[in-house]
Amino acid sequence: MTVRQIDLASVVFFRTNLVYQKIIIVSGGRLVDPVFSHKKIAEIGNCLIICCDGGARHFQYMGIKPDVIIGDMDSIDPVQLVKYSAQGIKIIDYPANKDFTDTELALDYAMSLKPEEIFIWCALGGRIDHTLANVFLLCKGLEKGIRIYMVDEYGEAFVLDKKTSFINETGKTVSLVALSPEVKGINLTGFLYPMKEGKLIMGESRGVSNIINEARASISVQHGLLLIIRYWQKDIFPEAL
Repeated sequence: MTVRQIDLASVVFFRTNLVYQKIIIVSGGRLVDPVFSHKKIAEIGNCLIICCDGGARHFQYMGIKPDVIIGDMDSIDPVQLVKYSAQGIKIIDYPANKDFTDTELALDYAMSLKPEEIFIWCALGGRIDHTLANVFLLCKGLEKGIRIYMVDEYGEAFVLDKKTSFINETGKTVSLVALSPEVKGINLTGFLYPMKEGKLIMGESRGVSNIINEARASISVQHGLLLIIRYWQKDIFPEAL
């Protein structure tokens, strides 16, 4: 190992042992738009970037270097993996017959660092079983008070913890989906279809495609797991492009 490589390894060891308030996890699903990715990283600022092995392939394409790569390494070019290792990037290798997906392993590692927020990218598209598993992973942060968001260039998804608000988002679409058998005590204000002490049942679509129609809107819930999906732009959805 050269002196330069030792220095790089020391830098990464130092970075991965810092206390980060925000962490980005890059999964191996549909590639998030590179322009969006660079813009979001700039907005988030100081953060730790963890790539699942397939996610490292995405970031290599975008010219972004991860801090940590985690998984069974079945979806990354072995030559590129060697290069990353030589640059001092932390590699956490799991056997192929592991019990959990690479994304869940990355999320568990990220949560062990006790950040305030975790953003999961490239977690949609492709295999529906992986997509659904990734959606339910959003629940894991509730008990530990860590906010977890699934993000792409179209919008974000998160599991509501008590209440969320929207400021100056008039005209944008927000959908509500029950992730537990029943979600009770739902209150929607500032929406085209308001709700007071309402209930949603798992499997029904009644909460899909609501519209914010006031400058200030809010959603609150008393019991159950409620998935919130909000879109960044008015009438801009993946299927419309």
